[in-house]
Amino acid sequence: MRNVNLAAIHHIPWLEYRHALPNGDVCIRLRTAKDDFQQVSIRHFCSYRPNPLEHVETVYMEIAYRDDLFDYYEAVFSPSDPRVRYYFVLEADELTVSLDAAGLHHELPVNTEESFVFAYVYPPSPKPEWARGAVGYQIFPDRFRRSGEQTASLEPWDSTRYESAYRFGGNLRGIREAVPYLHELGVEIVYTTPIFDSDTAHHYNTFDYYRIDPLFGDENDLKALCDELHRYDMHLVLDGVFNHSGVGFAPFIDVKENGKASPYYDWFFMDDAWECGYQTFSFESYMPKLNLKNPDCADYFLKVGRYWLEKCGIDGWRLDVSPEVYPDFWREYHRMMLSVNPQSIMIAECWDDSREWVTVGDMFDGTMNYVLSRAIWQRIALQKGSVHAFDENINRCQMLYPNAVQEIMWNFLGSHDTERFRTRAGGKEELLRAASFFQLTMPGVPFIYYGDELGMEGANDPDCRRPMRWDNVEGNPMLSHYQRLIKLRGSSPALRFGVFRTLIAEENGLYAFERIDKAQKALVAINTSDHSLTSRITLPTGLQAAERLIDAVTGKKLFVSDGRISLDLAAGEGIIILW
Repeated sequence: MRNVNLAAIHHIPWLEYRHALPNGDVCIRLRTAKDDFQQVSIRHFCSYRPNPLEHVETVYMEIAYRDDLFDYYEAVFSPSDPRVRYYFVLEADELTVSLDAAGLHHELPVNTEESFVFAYVYPPSPKPEWARGAVGYQIFPDRFRRSGEQTASLEPWDSTRYESAYRFGGNLRGIREAVPYLHELGVEIVYTTPIFDSDTAHHYNTFDYYRIDPLFGDENDLKALCDELHRYDMHLVLDGVFNHSGVGFAPFIDVKENGKASPYYDWFFMDDAWECGYQTFSFESYMPKLNLKNPDCADYFLKVGRYWLEKCGIDGWRLDVSPEVYPDFWREYHRMMLSVNPQSIMIAECWDDSREWVTVGDMFDGTMNYVLSRAIWQRIALQKGSVHAFDENINRCQMLYPNAVQEIMWNFLGSHDTERFRTRAGGKEELLRAASFFQLTMPGVPFIYYGDELGMEGANDPDCRRPMRWDNVEGNPMLSHYQRLIKLRGSSPALRFGVFRTLIAEENGLYAFERIDKAQKALVAINTSDHSLTSRITLPTGLQAAERLIDAVTGKKLFVSDGRISLDLAAGEGIIILW
């Protein structure tokens, strides 16, 4: 009998392990130690039937994700009754165990009251269709595009003074002029960093939440931008900075002038333990932290969010430093957004495990997926760690959230807060190609940081905020690479909506996976290394009988022999087979 690690068996009736899908199906997951069991099934029933255990339905589970220690089994089924109870049966050689809410047993459960319970299956509201698997583009407005004459106070576009004290004059009209470029690239969502009144180029220290920085434009310019994007079936998400303000925010000025006599005193965390006398974002005294637990403060920012949704027709908010904000405020904010526009989206800025914020659905739709970013940086940019370790990290990322949330996650290679990917990769363009190939074929919303599609470089903040290289657009091979993959993604249901399943992780650098949708399947194979490779891979069952296949990226013919194909991939290259 094999040595089975019973202590590794794990399930909780919540979060990523048990959730309803928008179509009314139920998704149940179970963790076991890697390679421990030959067969795992879920037995489900309705406890309101007479003799309920006589009406048990069995669904055999499949391994959906794997990492270095665990197998994660998954079953998706349509319950015959929305009041579901269930338990698991696990089989390994002569060993059979069951798991219910009371624990592990060496026999089948006989007490229905000890089963796991999904008391009533309420299908969650579906995510906005326009946001599922779409392609996004992040803009740092001051450095993206300038429309109009340059004033003497602005930096020349080729200046190298990238610090936040220097303004380059990018504006909303400039973004609007660039909409045809973004549309041709294949962008569907535009996200801008803050645009409200401030004294820095980054605007994360907001002075007036109801006033657009005059260098960017005004409300009419924002409305015109929204209208132009909507004309191209594109959507705009603004950055809301409600964890902290700037010191020029009128309520904070009042507190500094009047102390505890100020009606806004409790809008902030005044604290003598801090050197500046108040809590801040990070340790930046020019960014005083806001107290969103205070009802008046919360009401103010709920009205701010509502104002721009209604006034200019923006399509969503990305909320800065979201994990450090009072959670009930986000629940109120979510309700407010849905009341104004049920098709709006709410995205968190969370750099870590975000299950607390996105899984239940009462706060955020998704988050900036830096957990995935770090895995890509480690393997592809830095060429560190094995391909197997990379695969384990990717599988852990996929297991973290329900598939409906995965479709909304914003997947970045870099942002205004990080060094650009190409610079992180030592300037190697082929590694940017590999990373973007992976990013654009994975579940979620691949988000392009402006200029990455041109191969722009930049070290950490502020160097990553260089002006957009409009002089390097014409004939740019990296731009063509992005356009080709984005077009393919947009026309392929599997690449946009399909679930992820690992196929191959070879130490020569080859990484292959499937994307599986009801309407289509895709095989993606990528060279994640900085050198060329040759490999012969076994195809998924559905492709093994074919005589030849076509790479959807290049149109190249791939000949099948004994259910396998041979691949010769240069650094950064990949193939996509659709069927």
